[in-house]
Amino acid sequence: MIKSTFIYALVLLCMSTISAQSLTQISGTLSAEDPNEKLAYASVIVKQDTLIVETVITNDKGEFKIEGIKVGKYTVEFQFLGFEGSTISLTVEGSKSNINLGTIQLKSDVTSLEEVVVTSETSQMSLKLDKKVFDVGKDLISKGGSATQVLDNVPAVRVDPSGSVSLRGNSNVLILINGRKSGLSSIQGLEQIPAESIKSVEVITNPSSRYDAAGSAGIINIVLKKNTKEDLSGSMTLVAGIPADYRVLGSLNYKKGKFNLFSNFGVRYTDYVGLNTRDQVSTSNGNDLFLNQREDQDRHDDGRLVHLGLDYFINDNNTITAAFYRNGTKDLDKNTLNYKFSGENIQDSHIQTIGESEENRSYNQLEFNYTKTFKKPDRKFTVDFQYDFWNSTKDFNIQRRTLVPDTADLSVINTLSNRASDDIVLQSDYVTPLSETANFETGVKLENRVVSTEFAADEEIDGTVTTIDGFNNRLDYKEQILGAYVQYGNKINKFSYLLGLRTEYTHIEIKDQNAGGVLTDSTYTRLFPSVNLSYPLSEKTTTQLNYSQRINRPNLDQLNPFPELQDFNSLIFGNINLLPSLTNALELGILSKVKGLVLNPSVYYSKTTNNFQYFTTQNDDGIFETVIVNLDEEARFGLEVSAQYAPVKWLSLNAEVNAYSFSQKGSVGTTNLDYSNETWTATLLSQIKFPKDFTFQSKFEYQAPVSDAQTRTKSFYYLNMALGKSLFKNNGTITLGVSNIFNTRKIRETIIGDDFVVNQMTNFNAARWNLNFNYRFNKGKNRKEHQSNRK
Repeated sequence: MIKSTFIYALVLLCMSTISAQSLTQISGTLSAEDPNEKLAYASVIVKQDTLIVETVITNDKGEFKIEGIKVGKYTVEFQFLGFEGSTISLTVEGSKSNINLGTIQLKSDVTSLEEVVVTSETSQMSLKLDKKVFDVGKDLISKGGSATQVLDNVPAVRVDPSGSVSLRGNSNVLILINGRKSGLSSIQGLEQIPAESIKSVEVITNPSSRYDAAGSAGIINIVLKKNTKEDLSGSMTLVAGIPADYRVLGSLNYKKGKFNLFSNFGVRYTDYVGLNTRDQVSTSNGNDLFLNQREDQDRHDDGRLVHLGLDYFINDNNTITAAFYRNGTKDLDKNTLNYKFSGENIQDSHIQTIGESEENRSYNQLEFNYTKTFKKPDRKFTVDFQYDFWNSTKDFNIQRRTLVPDTADLSVINTLSNRASDDIVLQSDYVTPLSETANFETGVKLENRVVSTEFAADEEIDGTVTTIDGFNNRLDYKEQILGAYVQYGNKINKFSYLLGLRTEYTHIEIKDQNAGGVLTDSTYTRLFPSVNLSYPLSEKTTTQLNYSQRINRPNLDQLNPFPELQDFNSLIFGNINLLPSLTNALELGILSKVKGLVLNPSVYYSKTTNNFQYFTTQNDDGIFETVIVNLDEEARFGLEVSAQYAPVKWLSLNAEVNAYSFSQKGSVGTTNLDYSNETWTATLLSQIKFPKDFTFQSKFEYQAPVSDAQTRTKSFYYLNMALGKSLFKNNGTITLGVSNIFNTRKIRETIIGDDFVVNQMTNFNAARWNLNFNYRFNKGKNRKEHQSNRK
């Protein structure tokens, strides 16, 4: 008995030993062509013949691990939306208990950063747990346009007629260029960045502590293209449009050995036509007064830009980058306003103003980056320096006359505004792995901004010039922000977490040079925690829970207590006493991939104190005054669902629906501004692949009605479309595009006060058509092809 038991135990031990030796662990890392761009939540599939043995997804560092693989021959497939799939053959032998495949690089479906090759299997939008990535190279609709048009085509992002950008219906969004704040991220600056210079747009709704704490709605990061091709390469784009829109854009790059030279240049000549209308009823001394107002806008912009840069690869671990960007613009605008007054106990009248303005802007940016990598994978140290300096000068001439009754009166108003800024940013970051799963990151950042602004207005009547009271001002604005952060991430079995803490010291000072006093001088320091948790529910479904605290600081325009004179019926003021708002945001998201369908639902909640809102009143002279104020708080709860679906090879669909409700509390004086409302938006992007290398794209967007305590905004929808064809063996592309094709993108609002009702419509741009041709060349690629043909 003892002997048989011993033999049985020995056999089991041998079998278990053999079994243990025959089970192998396979590991590796998945990245894009840039090895620093890890592909998180990509699919890794192990097959034996046609049978699927195991399927896993990569973690947030692009790493994967597959355990329990027996001896045999396999194929391993790597898949990630927006990238070409890759397959490798693998033989597992009993002598190997661990097989590390190293870093597997996937190629983007766009064959180069300058090349537009839209395939039926790809999509413009890549969904990830922590962000959404919009591939501009695949966006035909914004071809030949600017960053403004690019952002307007990104789901969940909206650019209103004035150029203000919002995310999920919230305008408190931080816009970054290549991960950093820049003067280019202003409304005017975005219009100067050509779409051809943009690689992708990242939408981050709940950022970690690595990012600046500004932007309660989240972050939009515009990633500019950078040359990665060997030898001489470049592209040229020609654009012609209606209304008049002529652009020449190009890039020229050279990469050899330790040097990588890159450049972009462009000129543009663009016309815009807009229409604003306003009908108002007001009460003054018991009498009803009526105004019918119409503004016809004829705007013209000229622009010239150049971007030069150099990468110097000192060795395999040290790289220096230096770049210079310059953009000069000249805007010539003509606005014609007609005011028709009527009412009880007053004579009907018709006043017309014709305003002509010329604005010259010069924007310059210097960049420097030093990057050091180490023998230990994923350890990196960076130093960034950025210096922005820009200025603008605007002359505005307004002729005002009374047409009814014809009194032959004429006054000429001249305004002059000057603005200049110097911005310096110094930043350093260090990332290092502490173990196979643990990661530590820290960094510091210094921002110093100085802005000077000057505005003067005078009126000439019968040869006599007088200063208009209440408008002339000279302000100096100084802003200093010193930030630092630490982050620690780790993984416990399948559960991953990232904990971060950021602190920011802020000092803001505004001086009135005319009066010689300080309007505001505020200093404060705050902590901003962030928590990111993720857990895979299955091989193809992962969930993530994120929390962050963010701040929205008022800028100079929002603080400036002086208005600019443009419309005699209404004035907009800043508020020198405006406080920064603080937001606590929580979001739960799920990312699931099943048979060609990618689904990304998320539930989010935020609570903001001291949130901003505009408030309108009518003064004793009948002039409408709008000022930005702090409310007590706003709570927002929403559901967003993003989906991608490719039902057939030639069709790709992207849809996004965002529905949210909000509740606001606050008051101005005796006016109660408590209000609750709900609204929703929907976006559908479609892409169709036709024979003969034709591709069609469209974007349809709908905005449901939305209101606050004073303003009711009606629903609207619009449709953008583009048709492109690849030419010259995919080296060229010709595209016909149209935005707002049915001219339905009109913002209609009703503003209600104690003694007035205003109905207004804004149509900043009617339908715009453009035809553009893009040609790309790559000398290194052509040389390799010729060499291959000779073999």
